[in-house]
Amino acid sequence: MITRPILQTLRGLHLLLHTVRTSNTRLKMEATTSAEESKLQTKTEDTQSCSKGQEELGTGPNTGEATSADTPSGSNDVTTGGKVKKRHRDTNKEGSFRWKKAKVQSQGADPNWERPTAKKRKVACLVAYSGVGYMGMQRNQGFKTIEEDLLAAFYKAGAIPKDHMDCMQKMHFQRCARTDKGVSAAGQIVSLKMYMIDDAIKKINDFLVETIRVIGIKRTTNGFDSKNACDARTYMYVLPTYSFAPTKEETEQDFRVTADIMGKVNDVLSAYKGTHNFHNFTSGKKFKDPSAKRYIIESKCKDTFVEDEIEWTVISIKGQSFMIHQIRKMIGMMLAIVRGLAPRSMLEKAWQEGKCDIPKAPGLGLVLDKVHFDYYNRKYGGDGLHEALEWDEHQETVEKFKEKYIYPTIVKAEREDRVMQRWLSTLPLHRYEGLSEEEADKLDQEREGTTELTPEPGSAVESSTDTSDVPTKDEMSISHEDAMKQAVDS
Repeated sequence: MITRPILQTLRGLHLLLHTVRTSNTRLKMEATTSAEESKLQTKTEDTQSCSKGQEELGTGPNTGEATSADTPSGSNDVTTGGKVKKRHRDTNKEGSFRWKKAKVQSQGADPNWERPTAKKRKVACLVAYSGVGYMGMQRNQGFKTIEEDLLAAFYKAGAIPKDHMDCMQKMHFQRCARTDKGVSAAGQIVSLKMYMIDDAIKKINDFLVETIRVIGIKRTTNGFDSKNACDARTYMYVLPTYSFAPTKEETEQDFRVTADIMGKVNDVLSAYKGTHNFHNFTSGKKFKDPSAKRYIIESKCKDTFVEDEIEWTVISIKGQSFMIHQIRKMIGMMLAIVRGLAPRSMLEKAWQEGKCDIPKAPGLGLVLDKVHFDYYNRKYGGDGLHEALEWDEHQETVEKFKEKYIYPTIVKAEREDRVMQRWLSTLPLHRYEGLSEEEADKLDQEREGTTELTPEPGSAVESSTDTSDVPTKDEMSISHEDAMKQAVDS
């Protein structure tokens, strides 16, 4: 129980504490005021001395710098009597952080490379290329690839810095689909972060060969990934129609496909539609591997056309995703059935457990035609901030590129080297079924390690036919850094 004397003592202590705090606060305020007055007096003396110096030099009193006399009396700035101005940092000024970073990024390359004033944004680029003479789309150490030349052109145009070209993860680079050796593309999409420079398409194409073109660039969301955001991919395979002829018939250039043969071709192609286990249509996949199941949306043979006295046709296959060599083996199985070398029931057996020996068609006629972003377009295409990834406005340019660089290459290769005709002669050598796991793995290793078709040196398809993907000793000796320097210097 608190008595009256104790209560009075507590009140006295509280009053004493309040008095001490008040005195300390007053002393601090007086010290602050005196310091500010001394600063103000120093500022005024410096201003007066500066004005005297200017008058002695003959300059006017107005130097563009505010003084204490020019500031309003009601200002909230204690030091100068004027409003506080935020410090402006010139990021492009020599000696700034961004300037130093740009110089570091350009070391080892062009010393005159300067960071563009444009901002860096995530974009999707429509790219078309002919795969002849290249070891595929994806960068591979020591080999000539499409990405090697493409990134070198982006750097030379000023769209990406040097360290981004060396380390693609820094700019979040991703391609929509990987194409094999000799495979072309008319609608490849790559995503990356790049500087939004003026006339980007023209500047990049100026540093590319004619067989590689950047056709369009569109802004995307920051989290866009061309591989993961892609819903489906459409490939086309260009081949002469004499590939459908029965083995007993002569496959001359004057062969013309009939309606019955075309119906049989479409019947086999339509069987691919749906979800199936394609473990026999690739390498290194087991039957129980869940990733071996793939969904095919569309598979059909289009109309024929005559080019250089040879009748040609285009097979279109649209699927959610594809494994390595899957489409080429789908074409090989179809041709084996149509030519009478394998029964129609072979398709059902290929999707079941057990290994089959399926031929792999040449990669020369395979073309990545189009990629689809239906979900992305529905979610972001109409939000008013982003564009739908539809390239209809560039369709005419894409068709011209096909007619100028893709179709003539395939036709020329077949006319000069008989790539498809020579491959057709190897179809009777396949067993098609009845292989054990060990035999199938050994057979795949033998075919991957040897050249099935070797064109004559200097021919049009020396690097695009169905040859081994295993590099030679001389090719392996080329380092990644040397390959990058060759791409930049070329």
